Amino acid sequence: MRDLWNAFMPYPDADVGHAAIGPLSGLRLAVKDLFDVAGYPTAAGNAAVLAASGIKTSTAPLVQTLLDAGACFVGKTNTDELAYSLIGGNIHFGMPINPRDPHLIPGGSSSGSAVAVAAGFADIGLGTDTSGSIRLPAAVNGLIGWRPTHGSLDDRALRPLAPSFDVPGFVTRSLEPMAALMSAVGMPAVNDPPPSILVPEDIFATIDGAVADEMIASLRSAGMPVRRTNAIASVSLSDLALAFITILQREAWESNRTLFERSPEAIAPDIAARLLSGSRLDDEEVREAGSIRELFSAEIDALLRESVVVALPTLAMNPPRRDAEPESFAAFRSACIKLLCLSGLGGCPQLAFPIVNCAGNVSLSLFGARSADRMLMNVARQLTAE
Repeated sequence: MRDLWNAFMPYPDADVGHAAIGPLSGLRLAVKDLFDVAGYPTAAGNAAVLAASGIKTSTAPLVQTLLDAGACFVGKTNTDELAYSLIGGNIHFGMPINPRDPHLIPGGSSSGSAVAVAAGFADIGLGTDTSGSIRLPAAVNGLIGWRPTHGSLDDRALRPLAPSFDVPGFVTRSLEPMAALMSAVGMPAVNDPPPSILVPEDIFATIDGAVADEMIASLRSAGMPVRRTNAIASVSLSDLALAFITILQREAWESNRTLFERSPEAIAPDIAARLLSGSRLDDEEVREAGSIRELFSAEIDALLRESVVVALPTLAMNPPRRDAEPESFAAFRSACIKLLCLSGLGGCPQLAFPIVNCAGNVSLSLFGARSADRMLMNVARQLTAE
């Protein structure tokens, strides 16, 4: 396989077996290089981590579950360094190329998994999502992206970034393989009545008005009950994003402190700066952020208890070009985190998918109660039915 898109890590091939028959038979699996796979190292997008890794002798349980369900492993994929970005760049292994628009970033940090699927090298891209690392590259590459309920999937033998937000996640080109994945990894089926869709006006007001109108028109055209609300929480999006980033930075520092102290020169300057920011946070800042998180989680639990699904734009703005200045990347990341942080703070599932009848790269997300992952799939099917 010639990887013209730089989706995969340049590792020698090793034999990774899979079941001959299963619900994922015939589907090719690309695995983000944060998960251990027997016969391969795990680099987490960092040369020093790669040098210290050695060849793994066992496979992460979640990856093994997919193999046992019949998925065929096709390689380990590129990632932003330490999974700590949303852009898709990597000074050690390069930025994957977005097959949908090679001039744009691929999004990250599950950049390689998304590009592998978008380029047709894989049917399932396994990645991780902490602050949007599945949903954002899915949106940028025109894919389906699923961030599962926090804690619902096995995360052993997965290198952490911020454990209280980290979840394994998936990208696919269409809803059907994603539905098969949800079943294969044991997400509970739902028989609830069709939920109403809630449109938060404060969130849709943050994006381009014409795009917001198209999204809402798309929701209404499916014939499902749609209602508006001023906001889904008493805390502003800016304050929620600040609380999220505070907790993320503290946990990212704790996860990578040993690497930073041993090999600071082996970490890209922008990633190192974020790690240092986490090291400098005082405990009171982190406690205050935790209190905001608890408040939001309680409010969102109460809201979603009533068979409601929240509709959100996946991205806050159009993705920048891959050759943009660092300031453009920072502005894009900051704007998008205000929307992407909500699932992390609430521990809730989110499903992102393209709106095909909208102009441009438009991705809509459904955000639901914990363990309502399959309900989001059912709603997405109704919304995208011809």
